[in-house]
Amino acid sequence: MWRIAIPAIFANISIPLLGLADTYIMGHLPSAKYLAAVTIGAMVASLILNSFNFLRMATTGFTAQAFGRKNNDEISLIFLRASLTAVMIGSVLILFQYPISYLIYLLGNGQTDINNLALEYFNIRIWGAPFTLANFVAVGWLLGLGKAREVLIIHLFLNLSNIALNFLFVLHFNMTADGVALGTVLAEIMCLILSLFMIRTNSKKYMKRSLYHPDRLRMIWQKSAFKKFFSLNFNIFIRTLCLTSIMAYFIHLGGRFGTEILAANAILMHLQMVTSFALDGFAQAAEVLVGKEIGRKSLKNLRYSIMTSSKWAVIFSFIIAISLYLGENLLIHGLTDIEALRPVAHKYYIWVVFLPLISVASFQLDGIFIGATRGLEMRNGMIISTLCFIIASTYAIEQWHNHGLWFSYSIFLLMRGMTLLYHYPKIERSIKE
Repeated sequence: MWRIAIPAIFANISIPLLGLADTYIMGHLPSAKYLAAVTIGAMVASLILNSFNFLRMATTGFTAQAFGRKNNDEISLIFLRASLTAVMIGSVLILFQYPISYLIYLLGNGQTDINNLALEYFNIRIWGAPFTLANFVAVGWLLGLGKAREVLIIHLFLNLSNIALNFLFVLHFNMTADGVALGTVLAEIMCLILSLFMIRTNSKKYMKRSLYHPDRLRMIWQKSAFKKFFSLNFNIFIRTLCLTSIMAYFIHLGGRFGTEILAANAILMHLQMVTSFALDGFAQAAEVLVGKEIGRKSLKNLRYSIMTSSKWAVIFSFIIAISLYLGENLLIHGLTDIEALRPVAHKYYIWVVFLPLISVASFQLDGIFIGATRGLEMRNGMIISTLCFIIASTYAIEQWHNHGLWFSYSIFLLMRGMTLLYHYPKIERSIKE
């Protein structure tokens, strides 16, 4: 478990560190409007691109199960079908970038200068869509094979190069939101080159024939395989769309309270993202282990894998919560030197401390259900959780304002865990049948 979990934790932490770096860069520019603009622009880009994160999740689940069955041909075909899908979706997103960008005006707080900067960010960022989605597939495929070390290298390369490019464009070339977007696109392109090299290297270890052997290429178009692939992907797509919509709606609701609360919430949410991605390391270990044991039809090993990864996930959530509590001043003062933002961030910081304990069950169960390729249950659970957030926010924000917004988000995370826990017995029954 630790062979997968430790590299996955470090790989996942590097993802939101990019957001923290962007927050640091924008938070040290003269006005809070730059931070608010990048927050909105990045959220729209994430809303669109992360809606297709099913490419990573489904690829991991299918690959892990095929690896458990020792079906090398199927392992190759999963990668090829998912890669083809990623490139096609990414190209369509570029074609429709202008109608998609209208979301910026829906999510913005009505301030023209902020919306224009956010639009500038998005119109550059969207050109990286095919590379971003292809990287989702590459990471999912390697993770399904248990190659967490390679995934760590990919994530570190992507995010460190992105941070370096963002610092270069913003601080050296005096760019603003456009510099952050350009750095992200260039980093995604470089990362895909590295990912393809690692995939080529690992495919030689497991397969007698080339990953791109003509016989395999002819098998890509099997209707039954594509139907199975898209059936799971559609359910996870709906699930991910709900999740990213909630994040976008969270920002939109926070924007009602003004630019300072919008920017302060962005700082706090980035800290929450660090927490969630760190805990996802144990969830991703569960994805791989659960997938393999389902492929092997081993109920005993399935239970052991789930209990071990979940136990350490809970322990780690307490460690994170304590660390966040002790590091409040250091984190907030390090992320922004805008004096007006610091007291606002301190006012709502307590939610960030408790969220690791509230959210750990939902993240861990996500990993278990992804490994089991149970997309339907994930979709339905997320729909219920989304409705609970909408209902809670309707009443809580009126009573407690921004505290009510964070309370509603906490309810959302709790419901994600409870709905999946309800469906867990189905996974064990699928092995017994």
